[in-house]
Amino acid sequence: MKNIFKKSILFLFGLILSAPIFGQIPDPAMVGYWENWQGNRFVKLKNIDSRYNVIQISFAEEQNGRDYDLGFDPAYSEEEFRTEMQALQAEGKKVLISIGGQNAIVMLDLAAERDIFVSSVNEMIDEWGFDGLDIDLEGASLGFTDIHVQNPGDVRQQYLIEAIGLIMKNHYEKHGVKLLLTMAPETLYVQGGLSTSSSKRGAYLPIIEALRDSIDMLNVQLYNSGSQFGLDGLIYNQGSADWILAMTDAVIQGFECKNNLGTYSGLPAYKVGVGLPGCHSSDAVPHKEMEAAMRYLIGEGPQPGSYELIQDGGYPDLRGMMTWSINSDKTCGPSYGFVDTYSKVFTDAPYIEINNISEIYESEEDGKIIEVELFNDNYTDSLDSSNWTIANLPEGVEIDSIQRINDTIAHVVFKGNASSPYTSTNFKLKVTVDSTEFVNSDEKLSRNHGVILKPAITQIPGYLELEKYVDFKGCGVGNISEQDGGGKYGWIWENQWAEVEANIAESGDYVADFRYRTSSGTHKCILKVDGGINSINTINSSTAWNVWENKEFNVKLTEGVHKLRFHMSKGWVHLDRVDFRITSSDNSFTIFNRTFFYPNPASQILTFDNERKGTVNIFGIRGELVKQVSLNETNQINIGDLKTGIYTVQLIDLDGAMYHDKLVKK
Repeated sequence: MKNIFKKSILFLFGLILSAPIFGQIPDPAMVGYWENWQGNRFVKLKNIDSRYNVIQISFAEEQNGRDYDLGFDPAYSEEEFRTEMQALQAEGKKVLISIGGQNAIVMLDLAAERDIFVSSVNEMIDEWGFDGLDIDLEGASLGFTDIHVQNPGDVRQQYLIEAIGLIMKNHYEKHGVKLLLTMAPETLYVQGGLSTSSSKRGAYLPIIEALRDSIDMLNVQLYNSGSQFGLDGLIYNQGSADWILAMTDAVIQGFECKNNLGTYSGLPAYKVGVGLPGCHSSDAVPHKEMEAAMRYLIGEGPQPGSYELIQDGGYPDLRGMMTWSINSDKTCGPSYGFVDTYSKVFTDAPYIEINNISEIYESEEDGKIIEVELFNDNYTDSLDSSNWTIANLPEGVEIDSIQRINDTIAHVVFKGNASSPYTSTNFKLKVTVDSTEFVNSDEKLSRNHGVILKPAITQIPGYLELEKYVDFKGCGVGNISEQDGGGKYGWIWENQWAEVEANIAESGDYVADFRYRTSSGTHKCILKVDGGINSINTINSSTAWNVWENKEFNVKLTEGVHKLRFHMSKGWVHLDRVDFRITSSDNSFTIFNRTFFYPNPASQILTFDNERKGTVNIFGIRGELVKQVSLNETNQINIGDLKTGIYTVQLIDLDGAMYHDKLVKK
């Protein structure tokens, strides 16, 4: 059987290799998978970023109840889809149909199934006019036995290789054009050949090796991977520059597989792309680190980490990059941040980046400045604020003026303060600059990530609301139902974290009362203060994931402004708030959280409960003391001298009890 298989493959390759093999995939290539289903991040083909020049339609689907009989139905109007796809192709972009994915199983058990698979795929490609075929098999689709790179012993794997060759042969004979062929295997099935960890390790290698001359681009998924061995025998974890370099080096250089699985010959760099997530969590590489890795990989930058490429000077002819998915890249922060990174590395297209000049807090926006840096172009000599827009500014804040600092740096000055408190940190400012502000570019440029507008610093003792995190990895904000109290919560997945700024009124022992919900089981949340571990808190839940619970932990805190990081080392959590109450201090205060003054909001006079006597301290959003008044003679204080904004009011009564609440000053 193996000899017959070899002869049939060589025959097919003889036919395929007579076709023009190279030059059809754009160079450099920006490959993006397009999600063919409706949802909150759905985007029509006509609206995807124009820098994507290879679009993988995801996915073909089984028909007639058979996993080897494939067809395609678009997620919106067939007429619109065809028109928009043809428009992309008219621009020189390539549109391929992808087979497989996480949920679709393709397994050819019989020769008859192979033949139906071949005919159905050829018919689908002809019907829709796709430029090529992408093989994205995962999971059960790779459940082969007797895996060997040069001599696959599982007849089902042989049928698959034969089928792909026949599909390409049929297409060329009918159309006189080579059908593009790309693949996107997971690392287990490629670099996994360097380990002995799984029976499926290296399962894609026989397919790649047999079809190596026909493959136009191989984009191994450097995500959903965990860790893998590199060529140096060391283990690399996903989500770093070293991970990108070690895994890509292995794909290009090739390697001898463990346990006599054979030799993977490697692929030339011009057939290799770097596949990374557009918007995942732990497996995503930060854009700056990604850019550094890519520049080193193509020989245009320094070594960014510990991994050193085998080939001096890197791989200047690396084909490009791939991401799952176009849709997630669009909805991430920054929007199209992945394709931005590709543009920086592989093209000289102009782009902008936005940054804070200094920290900006709620109700202190007036007069603050953000910087807009222009790359690969220059600003005109005179800038006009009417050509600049900023989306997602707080109500009450607008552009005051644009200051041209030099040819590539401009400052945007804000006017006005937020008219209401922030419900969370604002990471979503989007700056758009019209093309009339540039010397060469004829297109407007936008950027929606880089500037941070912070909520008031949390006062402790008091409630800490996780949704007001100012730094994070792999977390977000959700809404609490009115039935469960309303408001928002912050969510954190395993090995992710969220960081909140807090002003600790005094050093001492505190109780941290967590209000949370999570799945049944054991979860661990590490509290770090300014980077150091403060406490490791175990959450044992026996309820359904959507039931809110409370659990108290003992912590020690030191006076001053600190960064409190909530890091989930095990499991996940939706965290509504943490109520920090002091249990012992130099003053042995008892802490109460309640409303004890009115009105709120207020502009001039605050009135306190008649029975309350003592000292009132009013703190600004950074935790600084801005006013101190005695209530011994009166139950009112004048706040007319305070600026409009958000404050924390603290009352320490004559018995040493402490009260605190937030004040909105009009």
